[in-house]
Amino acid sequence: MTPLPRLAKLSLVRRFSTHFPACLLTLFLALPAAATGVAYRVEIDASSSFEKLLQENLGIIRWRGSDYIDREQLERLYEATPHEIESLLAPLGYFNPQITASITPEGTGWLVRFKVRRGNETLIHDVDLQVEGAIRDEPDFRPRWAELIQVWPLPIGARFTQSDWDAAKRRGLQALIIDRFPTAKIKDSKAEIDPDRSAAELSAVFDSGPRFTFGPLEINGLKRYPRKLVERMVTFYPGEGYSQQKLLDFQSALQNTPYFTSVFMDMPLDANQPIDVPVRVDLVEAPPRKVDAGLGFDTDKGPRGSLGYRYTNIRGLGWIGTTGLALQRAEQSFNLKIELPPDKKRYIYSSAYNFEHKDVSGLDTLTHTLGIQRARKHGDIEVTQGLQYTMEQAKYASADNRAEKKNLNRALIPSQTWTRRNLDNPNDPRSGTVMSWQLSGATRALLSDADFVRAYGRIAWYHPAGERGLWLLRGEAGQVVADDSQNVPIKSLFRTGGTNSIRGYKFESLGVNDGTTVLGGRVVATGSVEYQHKIVGRWRAAVFTDMGGAAQDWTDFKAYHGYGVGVRWISPVGPLALDVARGVEAKRTQLHFSMGVGF
Repeated sequence: MTPLPRLAKLSLVRRFSTHFPACLLTLFLALPAAATGVAYRVEIDASSSFEKLLQENLGIIRWRGSDYIDREQLERLYEATPHEIESLLAPLGYFNPQITASITPEGTGWLVRFKVRRGNETLIHDVDLQVEGAIRDEPDFRPRWAELIQVWPLPIGARFTQSDWDAAKRRGLQALIIDRFPTAKIKDSKAEIDPDRSAAELSAVFDSGPRFTFGPLEINGLKRYPRKLVERMVTFYPGEGYSQQKLLDFQSALQNTPYFTSVFMDMPLDANQPIDVPVRVDLVEAPPRKVDAGLGFDTDKGPRGSLGYRYTNIRGLGWIGTTGLALQRAEQSFNLKIELPPDKKRYIYSSAYNFEHKDVSGLDTLTHTLGIQRARKHGDIEVTQGLQYTMEQAKYASADNRAEKKNLNRALIPSQTWTRRNLDNPNDPRSGTVMSWQLSGATRALLSDADFVRAYGRIAWYHPAGERGLWLLRGEAGQVVADDSQNVPIKSLFRTGGTNSIRGYKFESLGVNDGTTVLGGRVVATGSVEYQHKIVGRWRAAVFTDMGGAAQDWTDFKAYHGYGVGVRWISPVGPLALDVARGVEAKRTQLHFSMGVGF
């Protein structure tokens, strides 16, 4: 390392024999405000992978430009820098870097250079993991420990870094803590480094501690709701081995109901008393009555107004009653629903009545629906089975516009729906998928006017494109198998076009044409490709292309094409989207506005 050349002192200061950082602090406080420091510039010649680390953490760079650094302090910083570089690179697995330093005059100041070659990566040559404690008496100890060894993130031959070593130990400890041994700890750990061989030998000893079991449930905060409302959501039983996941599932089940605004769980973990540990649940009840009113707008159905009422404790049993009214230009609806609390298997049973009037693309329908269903959500998957009786009256102008056609369709429709939402953020997804499929049907043998089977599926895929870009791919396909679709309810057939299908076309304007009326078809398929790019803050620009259509059968299927540009504003409740799209076959430009994650 090139020594600092002798220079006249720029200011007279007292030398301190304290530790270097303390010396600098004392120097900073003691020198007069008029002191003038040495001017110098620092150049770092290092790999781009850690040049930024050195630039942001070396003391000689942080003190540059200070009025309180004279020649002697600069010399101390210069001599200490190689040791700083070594200490910064060691946690990254480089324990034997080659450092060349030099200092030369530059104008009225100095040019300080450090050339850093990181040396060889440190590789793991041996791993020794051991476990002690009550876990060794568990029947599943051997497969459980074998699984931990198999997924251990730092095997022999892997690169060693301090952060990876710390993370691996935490992961091993977490594997014990989450299942039966919540007081487990790391008894001993050691990473022996041989810089000459660039080799690391790792060893860790885990102590599982005692096996914990669940005890009685203590519920606090219930005033209006019955205790069994909480008990039927419990995911464990007294005497069962402790499971962190089961506690989280229990808490999540309570939080996902409308009964409580706050759910806090506590289980004292005392290694001296691990058996039958009580689980305490502190609840804050939500008001039983809630009124919702809303105003909105979208280009598919026009202005929207809604009013809803919910009561969550019918007959003092926690039954949930809801009623709602929604009014839009193209659609009006009224619904009434009663929902039971989740049962022991997490199924939620409900019954509902719905009335809907819809007038879109020349087709005017009045639909009454009475149904029952059960639904269960497990993780990101929701499964619903339903049975509904539909009575639908449809009317539209005939092809020659001389008479009005009317249909009255009735159907008893069993159905099964499966939906999976795997998104990193439900309100503003950047990665993940949403997919859903449904199978339903009816038969003349059971209160229906037609025999048919309906299958339908839909998927949306989100994928980041760098730090500012986002790809969104969306598709759907469906088919109704029926001899004649005339007596199949309109809601079971397919029409497409609009904001969440094919932009550039009016809402549900693509289907089976009968004069000026667009009827539902037995097949549908659409696809969309969209790219969004962040502009500034919460604003994004978008370009997209959509394609698809609906028809009576696949031989008559015609794909319509739309493309356009748009803007997105990511609000706290979901994206607001404004698109301008061109319908190729329609030869017109359509404006689309929507709110929320489209699916």
